[in-house]
Amino acid sequence: MAQVILFGAISGLSLVLGSLMGTIFHLKQRTIAFFMAFGSGVLICALTFGLMEEAFKHGGFDAIIIGFLAGGATFILGDYLIYNWGGRKHKKHQHFVSEKEATQTSITLGVIIDGIPESIALGVSLFANKSLGILMLVAIILSNFPEGISSVPGLKKIGFSKLKIFSIWTIVALLSTAIVILSFIFLSDLNLNNLGIIEAFAAGAILAMLADSMMPEAYEEGGFSIGLATILGFLTAFIVSKF
Repeated sequence: MAQVILFGAISGLSLVLGSLMGTIFHLKQRTIAFFMAFGSGVLICALTFGLMEEAFKHGGFDAIIIGFLAGGATFILGDYLIYNWGGRKHKKHQHFVSEKEATQTSITLGVIIDGIPESIALGVSLFANKSLGILMLVAIILSNFPEGISSVPGLKKIGFSKLKIFSIWTIVALLSTAIVILSFIFLSDLNLNNLGIIEAFAAGAILAMLADSMMPEAYEEGGFSIGLATILGFLTAFIVSKF
């Protein structure tokens, strides 16, 4: 359990450190975009050769089809609702709105919905396959850190103070840690077929999050170099997974 708490805390802390870095230093957007794309590549590899393989092993085709489609559809629906509430509109590739429209609550919910599938995947992988758990942790850190950095300029533009930005990511980090721990505790007793569905659900939601949020933002800031960064991230994760 100590390892689960530690892994959950590290994954959440990467968001906080990213936002702190973004408020202190003014990193080039192209640099941030490169790391976002690299993290996206790592996540794609982790969900492809990690989560989906485990899901298929545990539940077969029915589990991965049901779980994957349900996870993707759930994220897309939640993302759509959060966006209409103003929770995405501080993103550079989204429409600009005022602070009145983009409330702290809506933005926090938008960030949480990004982190839920990753946190569930980390919690599940820590009892199902510890090597996958390490890979998921690395992937989450590499995606969370630049996400925290990249959020700062947009939040500042709509009037959020440094304290408010930091508080948003702290809340999300604490909730992410809690989800990792709860997933480890309550999902470990599932039968193998249901476990496969949950793993595939997390994989589908993560892939939808990458397609809807991280990769478009990275491409907008980094251009064609983002393709190379994504490939490098995927290759790095694949090599690490074989040790």
